[in-house]
Amino acid sequence: MYIFSVFFLFIVTVFLYIYHVFRKSYKFFEDAGIPYIKPQWIFGNMKDVLLFRKSLLERYQELYHHLDPHPYAGVFLAHKPSVMIRDPDLIKAVLVKDFAYFHDRMIAGICKKTEPIANQISMMKGDEWRNLRIKLTSTFSSGKMKFMFPTLLKCSEGIKTALEKVCSDSEGFEVKDLCSRYTTDVIGNCAFGMETHSLENPDSEFRKMGKRVLSFRWQTMLRMFFPNIPNNFIKIFGLRFFEREVSEYFTNIVKDAVKHREQNNITRGDFLDLLIALKNNTELEKLKNQNDDKDLIKFMSQIGDKVIKSKIDMTIETMTAQSFLFFLAGFDPTATTLSFLLFELSQNQQIQEKLRQEIISTLETNDGILTYAMLKKMPYLDMVVAETLRKWPLGLIMRICNQNYKIPDSNVIIKEGTEVIISAQGLHSDKKYFEKPDEFYPEHFTEEAKAARPHYAYLPFGEGPRNCIAERFAKMMVKVGTIYFLKDFSFVLSPKTKLPLDILPSFGNIAVKNGIWLKCELIHR
Repeated sequence: MYIFSVFFLFIVTVFLYIYHVFRKSYKFFEDAGIPYIKPQWIFGNMKDVLLFRKSLLERYQELYHHLDPHPYAGVFLAHKPSVMIRDPDLIKAVLVKDFAYFHDRMIAGICKKTEPIANQISMMKGDEWRNLRIKLTSTFSSGKMKFMFPTLLKCSEGIKTALEKVCSDSEGFEVKDLCSRYTTDVIGNCAFGMETHSLENPDSEFRKMGKRVLSFRWQTMLRMFFPNIPNNFIKIFGLRFFEREVSEYFTNIVKDAVKHREQNNITRGDFLDLLIALKNNTELEKLKNQNDDKDLIKFMSQIGDKVIKSKIDMTIETMTAQSFLFFLAGFDPTATTLSFLLFELSQNQQIQEKLRQEIISTLETNDGILTYAMLKKMPYLDMVVAETLRKWPLGLIMRICNQNYKIPDSNVIIKEGTEVIISAQGLHSDKKYFEKPDEFYPEHFTEEAKAARPHYAYLPFGEGPRNCIAERFAKMMVKVGTIYFLKDFSFVLSPKTKLPLDILPSFGNIAVKNGIWLKCELIHR
């Protein structure tokens, strides 16, 4: 009887504590004088998300439109209050003008000793993030993309062979799978210095490990929802972001590649080469003596200056974490964008043919050989890629208020520690900024159309100092992939693709139930 009474008292105490936490949280915006959507107990404004009926991105898009015309308002993910910013001018203030107040993302704490591979720049805060960003920014400048371009072209050559194998299939092929194999080959080469041959062999070990990274894990979800879990608790209960075997696999790849290159004086001009130069600036002199490319020599020298000034040691563990981030950011998101681009072109044959003619006519100016400079001579390709990223943006933009912030032209204070959310999906589907938000309409990105709308109404990669560092590389990968898909093949929807697309309820990137199926035909010239 005594044990039962103690247990009952414990349950009541826990219940009252939870009730107190939720009640206090749900009064957060009322006390702050911020308009908000009334929450449901336990769920906040996210019932459909937490019950796996809708994706997180889709729900925030709904909330964005529900909050019109408010420039900002409060929303709740379960008991957690967040401020959604809707006004482009205020978005500019948060991301750029007043960045000092919002320089961190809402991220889970990382234990570097137990899981060094998770110590990526996207997971860092404050000075640690700032110092590494200084180093890595140079590796993704437009000039540095040139050095990775030949590797990217080599990986893209396998697209034609892969498509020829599926052209005769009556049901067609699942486009996300093929695009993922392409991005796997590119990332494997550029970030890890290895030939993965995923276009030839869908069951390659590197690709299998990549799939395991993206598979659902309750440990990862727990870490994301409760970012302040103590490190000791994480270690005891094995709450790792990534499986130990996966982490060790990618770490060993980087260790072996770095050792091989340093021992044999090998340079390839890829992302891993740039990390090696950051790791040890004494290697710069060797590179100067062995590399004929003056631009690369100059670049390595510039990196050396930044190494001296920076406080972060570019250890093997740090290098692995950044290569792994390169993989996470480039493998699935880029494949998703490319697959949606081909899906839209399959429904819009006139757009597909117009783009193909631009590609072919541009290639003909150089005997069919694609160069880095030629990417800038395809304005319609730019428009099609931009429109794909508008209609199918890949993520939310989240920041943490690092100190109390007074919203301009108001008396409202966003309190320190409050999460700020910007829905790219909401902005990109707003008729105020885009003439035909529900259609695939590349003319949204003519020079006239871009000049007519606020710059911060279009945010596929974020903006400001904490935007996506690999934006240039991601766009280059999508553009080159598009060129290799379209120059020799035409695409239509397969009857196996059900419209409208059924978007899976998830907390991460967009995924389509049963995939997107297309049929292709080789163009004979």
